[in-house]
Amino acid sequence: MINSIAVVGANMAGARAAESLRSAGYDGHIHLIGEEPWRPYERPPLSKEFLWEGGTPSGSFYLHDEHWYASNKVELRLGVRTTAIDLRAGALRLASGEAVQADRILLATGGAARRLPLPGAEAANVHHLRTLGDAAGLAADLRPGAQIVIIGMGVIGAEVAASARRMGCNVTAVEPFASPMIRALGDHFGAWLGEHHRMQGVRALYGRSVKGLRLSGAKVCAVELDDGEELACDAVVVGIGIVPAVELAADAGLIVGNGIVVDAQCRTSNPVIFAAGDVAEQPDFFGGRVRMETYQNAAEQGAAAAAAMLGQPVEYCRPCWFWSDQYDLNIQVTGRIDAQQQLIMRGRVEDDAFCAFFLAGDLVMGALTANRSADMGVAKRLVERRARVGPAELADVDVPLREILKKSAS
Repeated sequence: MINSIAVVGANMAGARAAESLRSAGYDGHIHLIGEEPWRPYERPPLSKEFLWEGGTPSGSFYLHDEHWYASNKVELRLGVRTTAIDLRAGALRLASGEAVQADRILLATGGAARRLPLPGAEAANVHHLRTLGDAAGLAADLRPGAQIVIIGMGVIGAEVAASARRMGCNVTAVEPFASPMIRALGDHFGAWLGEHHRMQGVRALYGRSVKGLRLSGAKVCAVELDDGEELACDAVVVGIGIVPAVELAADAGLIVGNGIVVDAQCRTSNPVIFAAGDVAEQPDFFGGRVRMETYQNAAEQGAAAAAAMLGQPVEYCRPCWFWSDQYDLNIQVTGRIDAQQQLIMRGRVEDDAFCAFFLAGDLVMGALTANRSADMGVAKRLVERRARVGPAELADVDVPLREILKKSAS
């Protein structure tokens, strides 16, 4: 009998797990425990709409309204830190000294923004964007005419650059690679996105790194680069990734790697402990192992973990999918894209409306779209089905993608 389930992490993965447990008919205790003081919310808007609206969350920002948890008998504990997993007692230990009994435990602990390892990085005007509180602090510094330096042009850095320009800030970005989002988009499409940022007024310094931060009082007034150049600033945004929160798992003796190691049932090396979301190192759709930091993975893996905890058959191994909104661009990526794969284009990059497929022989490995959401809907299914298609047919814009999908199924 499973009488009590404890979820550590009141976030997307944790909340979807709680929701799925109730949808599946589980009527035992659910403890949803989070360190942040806010009920579960969506993180993607933190670098976009939340900033545009001045750092005030709207009702739709939260996953559920404030009454949902009580109505569904989910015990929501906020601002509470879990300090240990007591395997012998079958319980979680909280910072208050309280023990929460649980027959199954889900670790949806996510991660923390990677800190800039330099003196001055904890100054009030240096922002590491991960939580609602982080975003509220950043929003206060995005004033028209403010000099903003962004360190790192991955997804977060690029989205904040676009948001800051929208709000009238002067933006300088520092990125050690040759273009923004290069790990996600590759060289060619990274350069395409970089040109958009340039046209929107972002001064981007690629192939450069930060050497130091210069303080004036309690705030950073300039960022020093590796070649000695100094960038005057009113605020700094650091977007250099996250560090998965594996401490609870490691202290409990669970296997950890680049995250908490789980199988396709979201189960850790202990059969009563599961993990999901940004913290989980899981089987990769293409072989090997991977840790995904995407909205889709957190939501779907949280639901899969709920089913697995109830003993239902689960085989969670999905290709990644994510999106990014910058300026007038909606960029979406699914599967694996690699410069070594054959590139098939539908539409023109110059028109900012295209679908790029990446093939290994005739196997669809991945896809990237710009302002073509409908195409991505089909592309995701082609990747998930491990579809084999004719490259010439895929390149022919007169052949509907849905027809290619239907043919691949047969």
